[in-house]
Amino acid sequence: MHRHLTPVIVILCGVLLCTIAAQLNHYLSVLHISVFIGGLLVVFPALRLRHRHGWRTIVPLGLWCDAAAPLPFGLLTMLFLIAHAVIFQLRSRIPRTEPLVAVAVALAANTALFAALALFCALRRDAPAGLALRLMVDLLASGLLIALIGPWFLALQEHALALFNAAPPRHETQP
Repeated sequence: MHRHLTPVIVILCGVLLCTIAAQLNHYLSVLHISVFIGGLLVVFPALRLRHRHGWRTIVPLGLWCDAAAPLPFGLLTMLFLIAHAVIFQLRSRIPRTEPLVAVAVALAANTALFAALALFCALRRDAPAGLALRLMVDLLASGLLIALIGPWFLALQEHALALFNAAPPRHETQP
C-alpha cells in the first residue's frame, strides 16, 4: 500500500476540480454568477483520510485556491483548515462512507465557508447595493453544482486512490 501517495492523489483530484470550477466561473461570468466549491474540497480528506493526511491535503489545496482568489492570501487555507477540523471531529457521529451523506456534509461546509467569506468581504469593504441577492444566487448555484457533481468527485477520489493502491481502509479513524 502506498500511503505516502494518498495526499498527492487527493490534491491532484482537488486541483482538477478547481480547474473545472474556474472554467465554469469563466462561462458564468456573463450572467454575473459564480460558484464556490470549497466544501467539496474539504469533505473527502475530513471524512475519509487520517488527520495527518487530511492536513497535508487541505493546506496545498487551500493555497492553490488562495492563489487565484481576490482575498488576503491564506484566508481560504485557514477557513479550509477550520472546516476540516470541525468535520473531522464530527465524523465519528456520521456514516462517513455513504456518498449522499458526504455530499450533504459538503453542502453544509460549503454554506459555512461561503458565509464566512461573505461576512469577511462585507465587513472589509462597503457593500454594494444588491449584494445580498447576488450572494444568494451564487450560494444556490454553488449548492446545485455540489449536489450534481459531488458524487462524481467523491467517486473520482476513491477510484484514483484505488488505482494507485493508496486507498485508506474503511475502518481507519485517528492518526
